[in-house]
Amino acid sequence: MNNRDDLFIPMRNTLTFIIFITLVSLITILTACSPLAKTTPTTEPTSSGLQITEPVEATPSMVPLVTPNYSLTATAQAESMKKDLQKLLDSGLIQAVDGKYYRVQDLTGEWAKLGYYSWWPLDRKPTNFAIRANVKWDIANPSSNLAKAGCGFVFHEQGPDNLHFSFLSLDGYVRNIRMEKRVFTDLQANYAGKIKLPSDSVELMLVVENKWITFLVDNKVVIHIEDSHLAGGGLSMAVASGTNTGFGTRCQFQNVELWEFN
Repeated sequence: MNNRDDLFIPMRNTLTFIIFITLVSLITILTACSPLAKTTPTTEPTSSGLQITEPVEATPSMVPLVTPNYSLTATAQAESMKKDLQKLLDSGLIQAVDGKYYRVQDLTGEWAKLGYYSWWPLDRKPTNFAIRANVKWDIANPSSNLAKAGCGFVFHEQGPDNLHFSFLSLDGYVRNIRMEKRVFTDLQANYAGKIKLPSDSVELMLVVENKWITFLVDNKVVIHIEDSHLAGGGLSMAVASGTNTGFGTRCQFQNVELWEFN
């Protein structure tokens, strides 16, 4: 015959198991009801390595002015630009040429923050346009990450969280980035040719028309891509920095011309 202590052993084990299950359930409920820690959204880096935008706080003296210019020199320049656009039309890369011609104030911009880019807004927000300029670059450290350094244009910009950025990086590629609600999309990148360092110059032209982005380097088409996410907005000259050294990357935009399609 079993004694009373032997009879209570299974009961003790059962009671211990019940208490353990109850504690686990209570902890689960309390955890589910506790407030969640705040999280900071992150974005995946693009192949260019540019992850964060850094707009310049523009002052009136920094904003490149866009003005109609009807001098004989400007008329000749307008005809030259129209001829280049006509070539794109004849090649089927754009659908129209008619528009208005503007001269844009020269600008020198520099940026020295690795992995960042910045821009200097014009006082225009064209949807369909062509902008071209003679662009000279200098880089303080030619051994820096050249895919992150270069000169180009921010366009269809609606604040730092929504914009497009097309630029010639100093590793010789034309790169295109779309930022939409702080999410990066690295669009097509094509090789334009060997870049001289630490300093050299080229002619850059960006054409945006009817959801198509065309980018030319020294009158050679390097990029022609369609992007249905183009939604209109500001136009700027922009610099991408590939180094924290000294002045970083410097871009001089000269003889800047803007053509706004009708």
